[in-house]
Amino acid sequence: MNKLALQFTSASVFAFTLSGCSLFFTDHADDYQKAQAETTIIQAPQGSMPIEDSLVIPNEDVIDNLKEQKAFEVPRAPFVFYPMVHVPVTEQNNGLEFMVPANQKLAKRVVVDFLTGLHGAGTPIASQTETQITSVPFDFHPQGWWASLWSSITRVYPAETAFSFTFTEAGEATNILIQFRDEQAGEEPSDWLSPVESDDAYSVVARLWGSMGRQLNQASAYLSNRGEKSSFPVWINNHGVFAIHLGDRLSKSDFEAKLNGAGIYLMPNTENLLAPVPPEDVARVGDVIDFNIPTGNGQKTKLFNVRRRNLDDVSWEEREYSYKIVRQEAGDFLVIDVSSVDFPEAISFHLAQRFVN
Repeated sequence: MNKLALQFTSASVFAFTLSGCSLFFTDHADDYQKAQAETTIIQAPQGSMPIEDSLVIPNEDVIDNLKEQKAFEVPRAPFVFYPMVHVPVTEQNNGLEFMVPANQKLAKRVVVDFLTGLHGAGTPIASQTETQITSVPFDFHPQGWWASLWSSITRVYPAETAFSFTFTEAGEATNILIQFRDEQAGEEPSDWLSPVESDDAYSVVARLWGSMGRQLNQASAYLSNRGEKSSFPVWINNHGVFAIHLGDRLSKSDFEAKLNGAGIYLMPNTENLLAPVPPEDVARVGDVIDFNIPTGNGQKTKLFNVRRRNLDDVSWEEREYSYKIVRQEAGDFLVIDVSSVDFPEAISFHLAQRFVN
């Protein structure tokens, strides 16, 4: 027997062996398809109520119709606001000053923790003494690949922002003078200036104010005290968003009075819009404005009138903002949406200060 015949014979024997069971034994795998259920009809007593096989769904009238197609929305946990300690802010000639109701050691620790979170990996402190902390320069506007290549060729690098914190004890409180300066590679650093001169620096100050106010409030640190109320109206959530505590079940008239007391105005004929100026002073797209050109010495000359095409040149005080009232266990909170403007942290800080001062 040649090799090919031997292979064919072996394959035939193997196939016959595998199929042998089905040739000599009955396969009952599909018997369930031919089975019939045995039912017994229940005889109800004469005069009884008719039997109905029905499904009762509790609260069926408030359940959405499954046939209606709706866009799926990911459930989100509601923002939780935490109380803050009042940290007064005053503007000095050469900086902004925080009057922190804590000793110098605690105030310095809060500043160091904040700089560490702002910087990320690495050391955020360039130098530190008993009364002063100087940070390393922060790059708030990282360069792209082309800009970085151009800086490498021209040796002209963008300026980075460094901060100085000077601590002065004032009884049981601590005053912190905050300044900033621009540092550029190959150039002498600028003088120490007030954060009001830079939007980036002012935004950092706003974030520090919120972080310090929350950390100094012990009620936000312990779950057992989470339900305690605070007399300070400004609260903050985990995302650094400020909210104004309005109390419990504030009426519409009381809400308007609270806004007017802070120099905030509701926009007429619209819902959920407010502004830091009266409605007639709010800038809007389409307004007729003067087109001026500079003539020197800080003076301008009007050429003609034009319609406003955007709000790029409008200050934060002349804009209108949407708002919502969030109900939480601690009461009602006013949340002003500033996400549509540049430097939202600084604008939110400005609006929150209206309710403080």
